[in-house]
Amino acid sequence: MQNLQDLLKQVDAILESSVDTPEPTPDQEVPTDSLLTALNTHFGYTSFRKGQREIVEAILDGKNTFAVFPTGHGKSLCYQLPALMLNGITVVISPLISLMKDQVDTLREQGIDAVSLINSTQTWDEYQNELARLKRNEVQLLYVSPERLRSRRFLDLLNALRISLFVIDEAHCISQWGRDFRPAYLSLRDTIDVLQPHVIALFTATAPPEIQEDILSVLNIPTPHILVEGIERPNLKLSVQENENEDEKYLQLEKFLNEQRVPLSTPDTEPRHPRLKNGIIYAGRRRETEEIADFLQRRGFRADFYHAGLEPQERTRVQEAFFNGSENGLDVVVATNAFGMGIDKADIRYIVHWTLTGTLEEYCQEIGRAGRDGADARCVLLFCHDDRGLHEWFIRESTPDKQFLIKLLKVIENFKGSERYRTISNEELEWMSSSNPTKIHVGLSYLEKLGFLKRWYNVPSQLSVRFRGFWSEQAEPQGTRQRELLSELRSGVKTILELCDATGQNPKTIMEGLAELQSDGYIQYWGQEDLLLIELLEDSQMLSTLTDEQIEIGDYIRRRQSQLDQVFVYALEATCRMRVIRDHFGEVVEESYRCGTCDLCQTEAVSE
Repeated sequence: MQNLQDLLKQVDAILESSVDTPEPTPDQEVPTDSLLTALNTHFGYTSFRKGQREIVEAILDGKNTFAVFPTGHGKSLCYQLPALMLNGITVVISPLISLMKDQVDTLREQGIDAVSLINSTQTWDEYQNELARLKRNEVQLLYVSPERLRSRRFLDLLNALRISLFVIDEAHCISQWGRDFRPAYLSLRDTIDVLQPHVIALFTATAPPEIQEDILSVLNIPTPHILVEGIERPNLKLSVQENENEDEKYLQLEKFLNEQRVPLSTPDTEPRHPRLKNGIIYAGRRRETEEIADFLQRRGFRADFYHAGLEPQERTRVQEAFFNGSENGLDVVVATNAFGMGIDKADIRYIVHWTLTGTLEEYCQEIGRAGRDGADARCVLLFCHDDRGLHEWFIRESTPDKQFLIKLLKVIENFKGSERYRTISNEELEWMSSSNPTKIHVGLSYLEKLGFLKRWYNVPSQLSVRFRGFWSEQAEPQGTRQRELLSELRSGVKTILELCDATGQNPKTIMEGLAELQSDGYIQYWGQEDLLLIELLEDSQMLSTLTDEQIEIGDYIRRRQSQLDQVFVYALEATCRMRVIRDHFGEVVEESYRCGTCDLCQTEAVSE
């Protein structure tokens, strides 16, 4: 009887709780599982954004994961949360120190202290402090610049730890056919082979199927769990404005920018001159950025230009002025694609493209910088049919033939080096091969693909070295090579090739030795990494025996033409622009799909 009474009490309690507890809305996840509990504990969120949970679960299930995730949609949480739940350390590789520092600072502000950042700009004391934290098992999430992975000793330290998850952020930087290719990323395949992490996770915002295949091929990762979260961001309002010529573009641009002004006034003050919202105008050539910026300045817009030809301090000045929200700042920057990765300003209200990009993924990367605060942003393409001629000229000028590949390989062979290694600047390659940077980049990619050379990370042409104050009291390095290298540095040798000549070591060994000496506290070194480090594997005579079909030059032309065709399909689309983009990135899209926010969908809605 007592058991029956207890049972009735339990039933009453359940009924009472069901009355007091509101029903969850259809879009609200009920936080009853361990994943939502961890999400709320570490980050204060009660629900996942679309796609996040699936990625987190795949990683926690031990699956290698390739996630194509929209910019500004919370992809960093997809590896940060598993990192805090897994036993062991998560290693995160990112191309820009500033991006890593921002993430680390944000995590610490949220009270997450088990995070560390190790990069090449740290002092010896800072570096040693982070190593000590690693050894004390105080770190769950470790951000590392690719350059630090040159140190075999640092890899040995990581190897002594359990690497639960190895994350490569901005994974498209690995693809040799992508615009954002980073030579430092090429060594990540060797790093993965050494560390043997339990799970590998790749993240990028823009990687169509062919780029995904290239990334996986370079890293030699078995078929991972690929998750393509929709690239669609409803707050980005896509539109194309067709123009007959450049003069018409200027008129359209000025009209559009005037529409982006917002009045500055309060109930107690007179209205002031309307302020322009923040935005970026992308142009294809450096000269165009300067001309457009001059046009805007003469019409009273607070504008300036930015491209890779500017001095570093000038680029910094423009970037800081753009982030400056005061009256002394800039409202609009006219830039080439050099104004790209690392530009994390939440309130960019418009992106205007003065001309077509070469690929649709480049276009999506650039418009993805708008509206990261979730508010509406305009993405306008000023389209002119004549723009295609410029891009086709670029394709012709950047396409190497067999004779050029032989010439390029001979230039590298004849350059001064050590053993089979050569250190050479891009400028030297351009001058000695009488070619442009893009053609050289494509040529190097082909020579590497064919097995004639291997590109390692970039190395500095000049070294600046600071010796630790106690080196005279400290025991000498144990290794003979390390002692020789330290001795030559003390004698004043400051270039990689001079160190090679003096020690009999090749450039790759020298760079690894410098990393070891810095890790052990003997030196701190720095220098602009402006030289390509290339290892020769086969000679140019062997290349001359290959046929055009074996070299497959036609593949590059067909790929570039196909990419350009996709941009034109987008510009000339008649139904829905977002449908074209989603289809390009491998999503299954119904022919009847309409985004409802692009210019075409809006026009269709008005006409109905």
